Amino acid sequence: MLHAEQDIILYGSGRRCARILPLLTRAGVSIKAVIDSGQAKQGTWIENLEVQAPSVLREYKDTVLCITVADPVEQEQIRAALQREYGYDLTYEILYDDLALEAVLLIQKSKIERIDFTENREPHIVFDCSSGLGLGGIEEWTKGLCTELLKQGFDNLHIYTDTGKYQVQNVLLPVVDQVLDKNKLRFREEILECIMDYLTDLLPVTVIAGKPESFLEAAELLKQIAPDKIRIISVIHGGEEHLYKLYDKYMANTDFFVTVSEDIKRDLMARGVAKERIASITCPVACEEKTERAYSTDANLPVRIGYAGRIVITQKRMDLMLRVIEALEKREVPYLFEIAGDGSYRVEMEEKVTASGWSEHVRFVGLLSREHIPEFWRRQDIYVNIADSEGRSISQLEAMVNGAVPVVTCTSGTQEDICDGDNGYLVEIGNYEKIADRIVHLAKHRELLPEFGRKAHDTVYPKCRKEIHTGFWEDLLKSGYGYH
Repeated sequence: MLHAEQDIILYGSGRRCARILPLLTRAGVSIKAVIDSGQAKQGTWIENLEVQAPSVLREYKDTVLCITVADPVEQEQIRAALQREYGYDLTYEILYDDLALEAVLLIQKSKIERIDFTENREPHIVFDCSSGLGLGGIEEWTKGLCTELLKQGFDNLHIYTDTGKYQVQNVLLPVVDQVLDKNKLRFREEILECIMDYLTDLLPVTVIAGKPESFLEAAELLKQIAPDKIRIISVIHGGEEHLYKLYDKYMANTDFFVTVSEDIKRDLMARGVAKERIASITCPVACEEKTERAYSTDANLPVRIGYAGRIVITQKRMDLMLRVIEALEKREVPYLFEIAGDGSYRVEMEEKVTASGWSEHVRFVGLLSREHIPEFWRRQDIYVNIADSEGRSISQLEAMVNGAVPVVTCTSGTQEDICDGDNGYLVEIGNYEKIADRIVHLAKHRELLPEFGRKAHDTVYPKCRKEIHTGFWEDLLKSGYGYH
């Protein structure tokens, strides 16, 4: 890590140089020289520093140097010239992004050193919603949990988010901090500094992050300079290898992991995370102890099928859902398929349905508000999902607790809720023909619908209750993993 009054030479006097100079000045870094190989730039001034020729390096061979030029090919050419012409030792080079980050850390370290922690500073709890407060699953989960924690007397909650326009319940308005202005903060170091500034003001703080993005990175960096003043809880909602790899660099400084399935918990343990640092908990959904609903048991009526989620190809594989529909059409099964949600593949999917003459059997109902989701699932006999990967599908839990029979690909967490052939069906990832087979089987054996649907509800209801989930988080935040 750089230290205050560190000597630095910057190579290149363009826009990136102008961008980083004020940051380095605030960090107390000493700029020994700004150099540039362009003769037209030599002798000009930038931030009260005269641009000099690279030959000045002969005086500063052991000084840390940063190449501010963005183009990687040009960077390599500069490195070769520095070694060849001036004998510069490249072990003293620091990359531009690393220098910006080190400067941000120096600024925060100085700020923290000025805080008097002998005073009784109130601890805070911050949930990350820096991606916004739209209708995403993590964001809805955050709003729901914070609402319940407020009822339980937690008066130190915050939801960190951006400056977008969102519909937020009145009860949450006092705890929503709209700080991150993405229109003004375009660069990584600016965003990280914004988040770290916010968290530093709240120290000591427990942060709850649901994505391996800027907020978690900022919290992890802050912990490096104030290890006893910040605790990090990572909530992992997905069970894909690429997601685990993103979390790898944060695992050492994360105090506790909350996973949405036992599968994810086992995967983290396989990556070296101690069992004692992980808990698995089912996300809550709106549910009733008994569900009153009807099923399409009359074979002359269409069997009702539902999907609710993102209408995209990546992960959700809605291109394969079209293959399922095509297979049902070929088998002349009476069905009505309602697709709720939106996404990049929706228009193309609707066009394909219309062009193929399937519109009589397939309806796109758009985005559903939270209060209309139970009603949607209570009118479906079957819930279908053909995703390549899931963490623990909230849509699946919502469908099952309302009695819809699941027919899904065997992704992370599904086997915790679905017993194949007893309360639904599991098929191999990508096997759209088998998805269609199971739907046809249920359509021909309608007596299974109420039986499987009841078992589906009874399986997930005890796990999905809001009070269980809230109690878990109360205990966690009052434990050694949260300041209280």
